[in-house]
Amino acid sequence: MKRLIVSAVLAGLLAGCSGEPEAQKTKPSGITFTQDNKTIKIIPLYDAYQSYVDAALKAPTENGALFEAYVLKENDRIREQEQVSEQLGVYNPLDRPMNNLKHLKENINYLQKHQTTIQQQIKQSLQQASKQLPRQNDLVVLVAPINSDNPVNNKRMGGVTGIALAKNLLVLYIDRDVDQSMLAYTVAHEYHHTVLLEELGISSIADNIISEGKADLFAKGLYPDVNPPWTEPLLDHSFKHVLHEVNSYHAKFSDLQNGNSDLQIPGWSNYAIGNTIMTDFIQKNPDTSVEKWTPLPTGDILEQSGYAKQLTAQ
Repeated sequence: MKRLIVSAVLAGLLAGCSGEPEAQKTKPSGITFTQDNKTIKIIPLYDAYQSYVDAALKAPTENGALFEAYVLKENDRIREQEQVSEQLGVYNPLDRPMNNLKHLKENINYLQKHQTTIQQQIKQSLQQASKQLPRQNDLVVLVAPINSDNPVNNKRMGGVTGIALAKNLLVLYIDRDVDQSMLAYTVAHEYHHTVLLEELGISSIADNIISEGKADLFAKGLYPDVNPPWTEPLLDHSFKHVLHEVNSYHAKFSDLQNGNSDLQIPGWSNYAIGNTIMTDFIQKNPDTSVEKWTPLPTGDILEQSGYAKQLTAQ
């Protein structure tokens, strides 16, 4: 993806002695292992973020452009080098400049100091997930510091979040003192998304709801003692109201994900509804294995769970 930076101030900052952005010279250290003949790479992005925060502290007005030059450019380089597919496109809503640069710098130092422990935890969770649900493609896992501009939400999520961008790419965002059980759960959750994307696309809100329910059901099977806040069921009237807004095409994906007070939609509704539907699916289809229900289309899940008449927008 081509990006054009036109700021003269930024150009001067990046020029240095070599004329190249520092992120281009960075070679992230990570680990590579093989699981069931598939190569899995864990690549930290700490150096790219370190270069970004150092430059942004010197020129705060160039924050956005510097984030593109260091962090997003390094993301592009790795994707090209690893031949990552772009099944969900190149846009990542979690990749954005940060305002709390001091916290970010402290977070990077923590992640670098505990890099080995964190990577081993990620590896262990990936191994357990792939044993339970084998994959068809190799996998790249990028590890970055979490956006520090919403510390309350980060703490609520156990200091970790993630996103699966393609069938062979997921990104984890980690805070200081991350909860290890939540890290393991999140890895499994995002891993499931990548396997699902090997067979299915996600083109509607209903697809998103079911995919989140599937990912949480899978992660919960591996880590039954972990109770993420986003899976808490909605009250019955809220459940019906949100489905009505979805079926009427009033609600957007962001409304379900982040909440919309005007539409009376709670945040994380897609996770809560998906979890409820998939729980009912498993109760009604207890002999269906994870390898069989993972690639089942949304319509089949709704039909076999009894929700086909309640979630009609597909």
